Amino acid sequence: MQSPSPLVLAHGDRRWALGGRPISIGRLTECDIILPGDKVSRRHACVVSTPNGPLLVDSSRHGTLINGEQIQAPWLLAEGDEVKVGAWTLQVLPATTREIDNRVVEGYQSKRGKLKSWIRRYGPSEVIGTVAAVGAASAVSQATESTIAAGYAGTIAEAVVFYGTMALRETVTDAHQAGASGKSFGHKDVLRVLRNLVLEFGAAEALDSALIRPFCIGAGIGLLGGSLGALVGKLGADLAFYGPVLSVYEWRLARNRLDERAERSRRTTAGGRQVIED
Repeated sequence: MQSPSPLVLAHGDRRWALGGRPISIGRLTECDIILPGDKVSRRHACVVSTPNGPLLVDSSRHGTLINGEQIQAPWLLAEGDEVKVGAWTLQVLPATTREIDNRVVEGYQSKRGKLKSWIRRYGPSEVIGTVAAVGAASAVSQATESTIAAGYAGTIAEAVVFYGTMALRETVTDAHQAGASGKSFGHKDVLRVLRNLVLEFGAAEALDSALIRPFCIGAGIGLLGGSLGALVGKLGADLAFYGPVLSVYEWRLARNRLDERAERSRRTTAGGRQVIED
């Protein structure tokens, strides 16, 4: 059997490779293709590789249109198909020779793509936390002339603001998505958000807050003084902190994708054969 020609899913100048690992589509920042909108589900659809080509599996309550018609079962994508998710239209196009040779499309999880994902997730909380850390450390340093007290003051202020912002963003996002799906959102859901944050940051945070971050901030103030020293020390601590944090985050994403792939495979087995054979 001849292998299907390599395809990409395109929107504007952005392109995602089809035929390799599963490509997830939805509102969540963890998705490969993130599409905002009330008519886009959190995990709206997924494209998985099959021997016959890429298969799109819809898992939303809003539905997915291909070539203007709402699909009722997994759909085998072909060159020229138009996939509509909410207000967004994605096109199935042939991969260029350069893309095939060099794999320079977003579906291959380039370093740039991962960096964008990390910035979306941690960037806002990190910016606010940095302001809190530098401000608190500088103020305590001036008041006490103690680099140790300044280091711990900056660490505590940053932790409170950083995790408070992360928890608020996650809670608001999940509550909005639950409301859009007609589901309730209560204290158990808030506890689930907090539990996930503990799993993501817990191990790295324990060592970071107890020793590494206070030392780095205090040392920075001792060497450079004031706000500049606090900022340099905080950034130095981040280098050690985000190593394990990003490893856990990427591991969780990989695990979620494997779970989604298994679920899509079960659904494909139940309803996908008819589509492939047609």
